[in-house]
Amino acid sequence: MSDQNNHANPLFRRAVFHAILVLSIGLVAGLMLAFSLLDAVNLWPLPVWEVTIPGSNRGWAAAHVGGILNGIMLIVLIQLATKLDLSDRDFRLTAWSLIITGWGNTVFYWAGNIAPNRGLSVEDTVYGGADIWGVLAFLGGGGAMFFTFFVMYLFGRAALREA
Repeated sequence: MSDQNNHANPLFRRAVFHAILVLSIGLVAGLMLAFSLLDAVNLWPLPVWEVTIPGSNRGWAAAHVGGILNGIMLIVLIQLATKLDLSDRDFRLTAWSLIITGWGNTVFYWAGNIAPNRGLSVEDTVYGGADIWGVLAFLGGGGAMFFTFFVMYLFGRAALREA
């Protein structure tokens, strides 16, 4: 599939759209970090609203940076997919895998921040007990990891084929 055809491909545009959403949610996590640091929603000139934000400052920082980097990663990788000689099927698998990766990692960062066990397992860990947030985080991040490695396999195969 040629570079021009891939850019016109609705799946290319859909993947970029989802990447922008994931990146935007990472930006929102930056607001949550600020609110968590202040223990208040402080949006001048509005009145300050003192609240306790669930999660930790560390977790919000990770969700902020991780969300932004995941959005950028998706944009870079879908762009790379247009440069490789992927079949229509492999391009479709790549686009959907990247979309799943973005959302799975987003779920991991947000739910893992709230989970006592940081979403590193569906069971208790040294960090805390298991709960529904930990299960969601673990499954989101684990699923995303599988799809990310799958895209790397498709890219590696295409790159070797072209070498």
